[in-house]
Amino acid sequence: MDEATAKENVRASRFWLYTPFVLLLLIAIAWSAAWFVIRNRTTESIDSWFGLEARAGREWTCQDRSVGGFPFRMEVTCGSLSLKHGAVTASFGRVESVAQVYQPRFVITEIEGPLRLTDGTVTVEGRWDLLQTSVHATPTGLQRLSAVAKAPTVTVTGLTPEPIAVSSQETEFHVRPDPARGQEKAYDVATSVRQARIPALDNLIGGTQPTDLQADVTITKAEGFRGRPIAEELERWRSDSGKLDIAMLALTKGSRRMEAKGELGIDEQHRPTGMLNVAAAGLDGLLGNVMGGRSGGALLGALLGQGARAANGQANAKPALVPLPPLRFDNGYLALGPFVVPSVKLPVIY
Repeated sequence: MDEATAKENVRASRFWLYTPFVLLLLIAIAWSAAWFVIRNRTTESIDSWFGLEARAGREWTCQDRSVGGFPFRMEVTCGSLSLKHGAVTASFGRVESVAQVYQPRFVITEIEGPLRLTDGTVTVEGRWDLLQTSVHATPTGLQRLSAVAKAPTVTVTGLTPEPIAVSSQETEFHVRPDPARGQEKAYDVATSVRQARIPALDNLIGGTQPTDLQADVTITKAEGFRGRPIAEELERWRSDSGKLDIAMLALTKGSRRMEAKGELGIDEQHRPTGMLNVAAAGLDGLLGNVMGGRSGGALLGALLGQGARAANGQANAKPALVPLPPLRFDNGYLALGPFVVPSVKLPVIY
């Protein structure tokens, strides 16, 4: 009897010895099965979304699509990604989106170039060293979209007589629905650009130093991309009384600095309209030139130059900002206070 009891104790001890390993194996099997179920549902969701987009007229093409990421992630990869909707076409290089299985509404995407976007008239081409985006969503929709680009270069043709080329060391972009202005379909946008090369800005304010830009704006009457030509999208926005509320726009270019806030829109002739409150420093000479040598422009230029001169001899000193008269975009002309800038005529945007 003692021998039988001893054997039972040995079997019991072995049971508890192997139980954790058995449970771990069962959990691994269950998790693997669950991952493949999630993978299949992800594939079905992608196919369903592509179908919905196609019925809306947006034809997406994901070349060499694959879905992986076992055991804790979902990774969806396209060898290249393209979109066609009406006259608008867009294409990218390799695109890879990643989400954790336990956090499916937070998606990080890495996009390779080149980018080509055109509506048949205006063409945007872009390249970069690295472009990553992240999307935070909730059951009710978008919460925040962010993008970071390293060494981007963008060229726009067809919008102006000469191509517009812009490059930077780094560009960040963040957008979210404005929770306080939902009825206006408003979106908050924050952008920062470091060490940008903008030839048009060099010609305007002088100097070849790179430019740092920061902007916090709210766009009202914003709607999702509908694939219409850019001119039609802008006209829809204008006819709906869309506005660009600028909470902060800051520019630094060498010793030249400018900050502005105000509101802009598009008038019936498709030209910029609105007003900005501006403060600047280090722009002496610029205002005198654009004002055609008027005494008012010379005086403002002298005032703006005082900050730069006061900073001479002081290490790391920044020019003091001097408030300017309101900058008005009105009836096709640019006015600084009571003075119309004679050398500037606002172009038709579209």
